[in-house]
Parts: sequence; C-alpha cells; structure tokens
Amino acid sequence: MCRELILSWQDMKSREWFAVGRLSFIDNKYKFGYTSGALNAKKAGFLGLAGMNEFSKIYRSDKIFPVFQNRILNKSRPDRSEFLDWLNIDLDNYSQLEELARTGGIKATDSLRLYPVPYAIDGKYVVNFFAHGVSHLIESYKKRANELLPGEKLYMCADLENEYDKNALILRTKDPIEVVGFCPKFFAEDFYTVFEASKKCFSINLVRVNMDAPEQLRLLCKLSCEWPDNFLPLNKPEFQLISTSKI
Repeated sequence: MCRELILSWQDMKSREWFAVGRLSFIDNKYKFGYTSGALNAKKAGFLGLAGMNEFSKIYRSDKIFPVFQNRILNKSRPDRSEFLDWLNIDLDNYSQLEELARTGGIKATDSLRLYPVPYAIDGKYVVNFFAHGVSHLIESYKKRANELLPGEKLYMCADLENEYDKNALILRTKDPIEVVGFCPKFFAEDFYTVFEASKKCFSINLVRVNMDAPEQLRLLCKLSCEWPDNFLPLNKPEFQLISTSKI
C-alpha cells in the first residue's frame, strides 16, 4: 500500500522534470510539503499549486487536496471497476494514494506527475510501474509487447546512446531480444543502485497487459529484489522537504 508520493513538475520549454513536493497520508491526515527541487523549478517558472503556494509550509487536511482529488477517477463512473482492474488494484486494498501511484495522476491540462516513494516490504524493494514509452515503439516491438504473458521476465539495460536521457533504462525480452518499453525516468538512479546491490535476486516481471487501455497503462510491471543495506530511496537533496517542521 502506497504511503507517500513525490510530485514532479515539467518545464515545458526545456522538457526538464523537477521533484517539487511530497504528498503523504499519515495518522489519518493528508499532508503536503514542497521539496528543495521546487526552488530550482521556481527559477523555471513553477509557481506552486493553487491555494498552496507557500513553499516553506506543510499543508494538512482530513481530505485529499483538490488538486490531487481531480486526478482520481470518480467513483460514479461506470468504467471504474475496469479502470481499477487495469491498475491491478482490488477494492479491499484500495487507497487514493495507491491509485495515484499507479496512474501518475496525469492530466492533459497540466504538467504534473506523481510517483510513489518505495519502502521495505518484508526486507524487499518492490515497485509496481507501467512501462514508459510504449507509444514510441516500432510496430514489431508493440506487437511483441502485446503478446507478453503474466509473470514473464523482462530485462533492464542501459540505453547508452539515448540523446535525451543519459540514465534511460530499456525494458526488453530475452529471446528474441525486443524492446517493449522503458523504466520510469524518476526511478532510474535507484533502479541502478538496487540492481548493483542485489543482482542475484533482482527481477522485473510482467504483471499484466491491458490491451484495451491507453498505451501509458498498457504494460504493468513489478520490480522486486532485496532491500540493500543502508539504502534510502529517492535520497537526493531535491527530494527533501524544505520545511523542517514535523510532517
């Protein structure tokens, strides 16, 4: 179950992404605070969220903040059960943060995105994620991606000649070798770290293919390995809260 999310913002001119905040649900309250990355994003034009633009403040609410509520599918939608099925979330384990963690809370009307902060589960590092870049694959690779089977092992490798992202990680099949997507950019550095520390037990497996879903929700994958000693996820300064008050 997701406990905390990172909010990121994209500068549409440079296409650069900035980590700008952290959203959590603790002690039955939703809490949001800006991270140090928001100060860098501010230089590129980030003004903060509507009604929550004080960067040094921790915001608290009994209900999820409107800017995030608007990214959750309405419960009255007739296709809601199908949507949750795509995300591999059952109602017994449902939470608003879990839905946002799977979908990213993406809207066509802005440049915000959410992703989960991993935590140790029985000593394991476990992340569920949708493969990125599926829409950009050549047709033969898309066909192979659509033919993947639940539980099938995928392989992660560096895309050394990627002109836009030096840390890009490809997802590929074993035999024949075919690209079926990319690991999420925001997890790339941590994925490198846990792979190097836990090669023997590191695995990425396909959870499901959603043939009737939008391509950004097409391939749900799961990464699992041992949680490395002394490892802290998303531990760069840009991810740390500006406010020193207890969240």
